[in-house]
Parts: sequence; structure tokens; C-alpha cells
Amino acid sequence: MDAPHPGHRTRVDGNAAGGILLELFGRDMTSARAACAHCEREAELADAIAELDPAGVILLCRGCGRTLLTCLRDGGSATLVIGALSLLRWPADG
Repeated sequence: MDAPHPGHRTRVDGNAAGGILLELFGRDMTSARAACAHCEREAELADAIAELDPAGVILLCRGCGRTLLTCLRDGGSATLVIGALSLLRWPADG
């Protein structure tokens, strides 16, 4: 059987979430600083663990494995679910 298991997700670094985050925020968010409410680890979103599948992306804290945020796409809409993300900081434009 060559078909992937329905629960299969590819795990890569947070840079892989750059495209969907750009769609949601209108800017590159991979260098934004994110903090985990569970373990208090702070790092760039690019450092998070990303789980990808056709429906979207889940970003996990590299320190404790908790879900920081989930981005889902369904047809013409997008959903952002905040998990253990306690802080998201990026430089202001101009």
C-alpha cells in the first residue's frame, strides 16, 4: 500500500509555515519571536516544529512539544487557532 495513512503529517522546521503565515498576516512571520505559555521558551517561529498536511500547518514548541498555533485552510476561508502561544512579537514597519 503506497497511500499515506490519513493521520500522516510531515514534520519540518517552522520555515515551512512561511507561506500560510504570509497569507494570514500579510508579512513574513518566520522571524517573529514566539513564546510558549507552557515552558516559557522564546524563539523565532522558524525554530518551531511544523507539522504539514493538505489542510494546513501546526506549529509546535521545540522545547516542550505543545501546540503553539494551528493554521487551517478550507476552501475560501482560513482559520487560526492559538494554542500555547503566549506572545508573538515582530518589528513594526517604518
